[in-house]
Amino acid sequence: MADGAVPTRIRLLEAAVAVMAEGGWAAVTSRAVAERARANNALVHYYFGSVDALRRAAVMHAVEKELEGPVEAILRAGDALTGVADAVRELVDRGPGTAGQRVMVEAMTHGLRDAELRAETERQIRMFRDLLAARLAENQAAGLLRPDADPRGLAVVFAALLDGLLMHVLIDPGTEAGDATAGLAALLRPAGPPPGQAGEGDGDDETRR
Repeated sequence: MADGAVPTRIRLLEAAVAVMAEGGWAAVTSRAVAERARANNALVHYYFGSVDALRRAAVMHAVEKELEGPVEAILRAGDALTGVADAVRELVDRGPGTAGQRVMVEAMTHGLRDAELRAETERQIRMFRDLLAARLAENQAAGLLRPDADPRGLAVVFAALLDGLLMHVLIDPGTEAGDATAGLAALLRPAGPPPGQAGEGDGDDETRR
C-alpha cells in the first residue's frame, strides 16, 4: 500500500513502534518518528500533543495488534484450553521478536515508571483476562474443563504465562512454548472421554451379558 493511502496518524504510530522496537523507549523522538514515517515533524505534535503521548499510543497500537491473534485463537477454538495453546504457537510462529512483541516487553518495564501507560496496560490485561475467564467458565459448564478448576484464577495464570513465554521466546527462540502449553492444558481437562462420548458402547455391553 502506498504511504499516501495510509492515514498519517497510523503511519506515525507504525513508525514509532518500529523505532521503539529497535532502540527502546527513549529512541522515540518526534524527529526520528517523522523521518521514519516520511512525515512533517510538526505532525507528531499535531496528532499526539507530546512525544510521551506518542510513545504511549504506539505501545497501545502494538499491544492491540499483538493481542488480536491470541484473542481470535481463543474465540475460534473449540475450547479455551486449545485456544491458549494455539495462541502460543501463533506467537512463536511469527518468529523471534517482531516489532510489536519487542514493544510489548518495553511497555512491561516502562509501565512501572509511567502511571498513564501502566493504567492503559492494566486495562488491556483485565479485558483479556475477563474474555478468557468467560470462555473457561463456558467450557467448564460444558464439561471441557476440570470441575475443580477456577476459571478466573486460570485466566490470570494464562495471561501471565503468555507474557512470560513471550520474554522467553525473545531471549531463546528455541523455546518449545507451544508444546509446553499444550501439555499444561491437557492436565486441566476432565478425566474420561469428551462430553457426548461418555457411555458409548454401554448398550453393547448389556447385549453381551
